[in-house]
This record gives sequence, structure tokens and C-alpha cells, in this order.
Amino acid sequence: MISKDNYTCPICLGVFVDPCKLQCNHTFCLSCLLELVDFNFIRYKCPMCRIEFLNDKGPFKIDEEISHIVQTCFKEEFQKRKEEIKLKQEVDQKEMKIKINYGNTYRYIEEEKTNKHLWTVYVTLDYVNQLDQTPLNSLILIELVEKVKFTLDETFYPDVIVVKSPPFQLTRKGWDVFSIPIEITFKPQYKLDPIKFEHHLVFEQDGIKKCQISKINAENIKKQLDAQKSDQNQKIVQTKQIWKV
Repeated sequence: MISKDNYTCPICLGVFVDPCKLQCNHTFCLSCLLELVDFNFIRYKCPMCRIEFLNDKGPFKIDEEISHIVQTCFKEEFQKRKEEIKLKQEVDQKEMKIKINYGNTYRYIEEEKTNKHLWTVYVTLDYVNQLDQTPLNSLILIELVEKVKFTLDETFYPDVIVVKSPPFQLTRKGWDVFSIPIEITFKPQYKLDPIKFEHHLVFEQDGIKKCQISKINAENIKKQLDAQKSDQNQKIVQTKQIWKV
């Protein structure tokens, strides 16, 4: 007798839907894997054992053998779980994953007696999926940002710096490393929640580059872009009417 425990996803605890087996032999639903795996198109980690793999073999592949067993032996559970995933995907279509690139550059200053470290902390935004550019009219994501707040160590004055235009970066001299809380605030018309994270300075070689994936409400952005386009078209029509008169 086939045990359902052997065909249950350890993330959603439902039977497998589009099961994907990683190189470590742990298996997950494709939708669960894509939701949980923290990857930046270079490396990713198994959600179970945390073994790291290179993402160099293209998209995750469905294990057809496991999929067939689940659909044959656990039909009702499979259909129920499939419907749950479908409903969630309909909600997720309103969201879009963006890539937050951040880090710091670094240079050692020999002539300085105390503050011998010159560093620049920075933040940029990019699309995770380049196809997301199409419904947003190839919008440059950094144009959504109203300001970025950097909170420095209390030994700096001022220790809270707000940058209100790109490039969103900050250059200082210092004598030691510390963590910098960063808050990205978007322009109010897009109705997007702020994104908060921290960056720990690295004073080695040329610095460090990091990346994290966050979600924003793409539907709100598209509504605002459509409204702007409608206003522009209306102004063009009004201008033409004036010239006719």
C-alpha cells in the first residue's frame, strides 16, 4: 500500500502538485518551491537541508513519476490542492517580485589618521522577471521611489540621512563597520508599502554586492500608469482642439 506521507510536500503539507526533486533528493511542489526558495538566478538553497546549488540548469523540472503516482492514488486530495494553488495564483497575479540590489563600495585611505575607510552604501531596483516590464510599459523601477532612508551609527552626525533622488546612495568616511537599517519609501500615488532591510558594511577588497527579492503590488502601479496615460491623451486631444479653433 502506498503511504500518503511519502507523497506529501513538507512545505504546504498537502499532496504533491507538480513535484520537483532537488539534487539533494528533497521533493516539493513547484509552487511552494518558487515561493520559498531565496534565489537570485545564481544560487539557491534547499528549504529543508539548506544545501546550496548553482541555478545553472534552467527551470525546475517536474518529476513525472511522482506526479503520476499522486494523481492516480490520491485523486481527491490532488484536485483539492490544485484548486487551492490556482486560487492563490490568481491573487498573486496582482503582485510582482522585484530585485533589490544593495551593498557598499570600499576604499582604504592611507593618509587619514583615524577615519581610514571611505565607503558608499547604495540601493537600486530591478525586475526579477523581465516579462513584467511589458504590462508596466518598460517602467524603470527606481522611478517609483520617493526616498531612501539610511540610519547610521550614532557616532555619525546626522545619523539619519534621507536621499530623495537617484542615485540612492550615501558616501562617508569611518573607522569601523556597522549595520545600516535602510527603508525604501515609494511615491504615494502608487500606494506601495515601504520596504525595510539592513546592510552590514564590508571593508574588504572593493566592498560587497547583495540582493534580495521583495513583492510589490503591480496592480496599483498599472492603475496609476494607465491613469497617467489617459491624462496625457486627454491633454493631446484638448491641444488639437485648441489649434483647430
